[in-house]
Amino acid sequence: MKKSVNRSKKKILLLIGNSLGLAVLNFLNKKKYLDIETFSSDISLTNNKDIKYIKSKTQFAKSLKKKNKYHFLIIVYWPWLVPKNLFKKFENSINFHPAFLPYGRGWYPHVHAILKKIKWGVTLHKIFPGMDNGDIWCQKKIKITKFDKSFDLYNKARSEILKLFKKNFMKILEGKVMEKKQKGKILIFKKKDLLKYDKLFLNKRYKLIDLIKINNARTFKNKSFNFFIDNGQKYEFKINIKKLK
Repeated sequence: MKKSVNRSKKKILLLIGNSLGLAVLNFLNKKKYLDIETFSSDISLTNNKDIKYIKSKTQFAKSLKKKNKYHFLIIVYWPWLVPKNLFKKFENSINFHPAFLPYGRGWYPHVHAILKKIKWGVTLHKIFPGMDNGDIWCQKKIKITKFDKSFDLYNKARSEILKLFKKNFMKILEGKVMEKKQKGKILIFKKKDLLKYDKLFLNKRYKLIDLIKINNARTFKNKSFNFFIDNGQKYEFKINIKKLK
């Protein structure tokens, strides 16, 4: 006999930091048994009257403190950590992270994946106090090709983590997925860790492959963060690679 599924109304708090969050919201809105409240840290995403704009971590903490308890907290590229004293506000949680945890907690793991030989992919995990250290719901490895740029990996991560969420959310919600502890070497990246790769030096010797990796990692769309200085003048440095027939 097929087991019946409990479809009682579930209250969801969705925190979104970029347009990927809108795709998640559209997916969740199709589930009529979900009651979704959405906050965005990006004012450009708040054209939808049901999305509330939060301009600071302090405002977010104050707003959440006034709320009742949620069944699930879902975080999609949200810029601020959830204060420890507010964890009692939700029964369970899912965070979107563009890394194969624990290889790449923190900021811009896709960029470090180009610069360093580390496993890379995407992870859905629970929220614990701290940075990206919660138990894992599910994850997927993603292959990096030799000449991938940071924007390529950024887009790959967005696509794959959305697929992972759509495939597993209902199973997580219904208690059919058991979370697991993070295992492996813990790598934590801070915003400032990438600054040392930005400045290049005219008289320093570089292997071409290393220079390509640095520039690919530090180029996002048409903007390169690499630069060099000559006679007091600062210059942007950008490598364009085109495959020939």
